[in-house]
Amino acid sequence: MRLLAISKKIGFIFSLIFALATGLISPANGASATPIDYCANTKTGKVSPITEGICAQGQLSLGVGPIEHGKKRPKAMNPQFKNRFAAAKTAAKKKGYKLQITSGWRSYSYQKMLFERAIKRNGSVAAASKWVLPPGKSNHPWGIAVDVNYGSGGANGKKAAAWLEKNGYKYGLCRRYKNEWWHFEPLVAPGTKCPALEPYAS
Repeated sequence: MRLLAISKKIGFIFSLIFALATGLISPANGASATPIDYCANTKTGKVSPITEGICAQGQLSLGVGPIEHGKKRPKAMNPQFKNRFAAAKTAAKKKGYKLQITSGWRSYSYQKMLFERAIKRNGSVAAASKWVLPPGKSNHPWGIAVDVNYGSGGANGKKAAAWLEKNGYKYGLCRRYKNEWWHFEPLVAPGTKCPALEPYAS
């Protein structure tokens, strides 16, 4: 009888471990194992996941995945994308780097003007698209793309952008194009490895 009781206890323990591992039941405190948000400390930039509730006072909500555009064009930068950059900027400052957005959200008409100017400068639509996308394809008018330290800060500005390229994944920020060291987008969830660089925009 004693062996049977011990056997049942062992069986129960293994069943419990299996259920927890496969998500059939939640941990004892009732919290989900999947983060519902990533929060960044406004003073340090440190990012931590939360599994219940909302980000505390003194924290910024970064979201839990890549940030994609909605159906309606905004008139400003995406709020969570803005938070991600703010957190990265704070962390960079503590390391001695200065990050600033030199171009973020753009209106559809402004992006169109930039593209037309790029065609004149580069000689063709194909050549221009490697540097400036048409307004229908660019993520700047959707508020989910930024140019960082482009045309400002000199060598130090570029070094700061290099810091962001190396550490941006912690905040869900990634450099996107090989030919543009300054261009970043919220391509991944905070803490997730960024995808390989694309050669250029088009």
